[in-house]
Amino acid sequence: MQALSGGACAIIASGMPSHRRERAASTLQREISRILSQEVRDPEVSAVRVSSVVLSADKRSAKVLVAGWISDSGVESDPRPLRALARATPFIRTRLAKSLRMRHVPELRFEYDLSEQRTRRIDELLERIHKRARKGMAVLLAAGALQLGVARPASGTERMEAAAAIMGSEFRIACYAASKKAAAGAITAAFDEVRRVNDLLSHYKPDSELSRINAEAGRRAVAVSPEMARLLADCSDYAAASEGAFDITIGSIVDAWGFFKGDGRMPGAWTLWRARRNSGYRHLRLDRDKGTVQFQRSGLKLDPGGIGKGYAVDRAVAKLEEYGVESALVSSGISSIYALGSPPDGKGWTVDLRGPDEPEAVASVQLRNEAVSTSGSYEKFFESGGKRYSHVLDPRTGRPATEVEGVSVILPRTIDTEAWSTALYVNGPEWALDHPLPGGKVFLCPAEGACGWLYGK
Repeated sequence: MQALSGGACAIIASGMPSHRRERAASTLQREISRILSQEVRDPEVSAVRVSSVVLSADKRSAKVLVAGWISDSGVESDPRPLRALARATPFIRTRLAKSLRMRHVPELRFEYDLSEQRTRRIDELLERIHKRARKGMAVLLAAGALQLGVARPASGTERMEAAAAIMGSEFRIACYAASKKAAAGAITAAFDEVRRVNDLLSHYKPDSELSRINAEAGRRAVAVSPEMARLLADCSDYAAASEGAFDITIGSIVDAWGFFKGDGRMPGAWTLWRARRNSGYRHLRLDRDKGTVQFQRSGLKLDPGGIGKGYAVDRAVAKLEEYGVESALVSSGISSIYALGSPPDGKGWTVDLRGPDEPEAVASVQLRNEAVSTSGSYEKFFESGGKRYSHVLDPRTGRPATEVEGVSVILPRTIDTEAWSTALYVNGPEWALDHPLPGGKVFLCPAEGACGWLYGK
């Protein structure tokens, strides 16, 4: 939930109970989405996503609206997913009580979001996301998405859009294919690939490979898969090139600030000191020849938050290409987007960039076989003593970075854009200017001053 400045503060203050209820509903939506995607193993609910949660005034009950496949013919209200969700409700409430530390979990009533089924345009969905974010730079699909939502596909092509709640985020895919059957098969395979990446990288799932590394590498060398070895090698390269601004070993610091499974809190001096001591990419030893990983500090903890979703987007795109898709848009929330090919008009995908206090787009780019990722202070934060503390932390100081409000990076791979948007956010505009990314484009909003292109435009 974004904090507003100026006259808007009075509106929020006067309606505080409603504001708190909205924040609670947002937290429930995020956590229910995570539980459905990561813990409920029922194929009947695999295609649904949580579109919104409406919490009653007394917080004793919550209406959970869910949506599924979106296509030109709409979505039938199949009763089977709702029945499956009803069966899973006791389990979901138990998990909510544990993960959110709730004494009284509201009763959950799952219903289809009929308005979402009728609203099949990506631009309208992302506009709602923007309205919720109000302040803070967000990457939104603009003209390209509008075209996808209303333009007739070229002769011989079919359009399909779908979404799934995976990795604690909403993954969306819109693609053109020779037929709806071909598009559906490609999208299903792409979402399955994202789930596979989640099984590899999730630090919420105790049986993931990353969790196994965190649990064992502090005691001994741990054999890892070739895919994990490549990812850790990439992360080591990012860390060295960014002078430690990007660091996958930041897990203990993220925990100290309460951002791992919560909305954040101020850490004590001792807690922060210990977390910093148990972090640092130089304490990660990767033997590429033997395919093993070992921590030189027993408290070291890997956190994939800076690369996980970007890598998942790249893998989803690769899977779409395996199925013959040449034109698609793949996004993870509002932070990372990859544009494969272009829509049938051949002009590429148009992406609008919005500044912290700008109601309208302040820059636009057309993407073709490129990715854009954004890091911003608006994404996740908490307030204490009248000051906002962002989840984007400087691994070297253990504290939130403060020089930048938001930064967007454009490169050919989404994993690179995600890692470098974090690194440039942490290092600030001067460092970014002195260390241009080869072939990259950077749009930055400093903490003080106007948003603009640093280079590449």
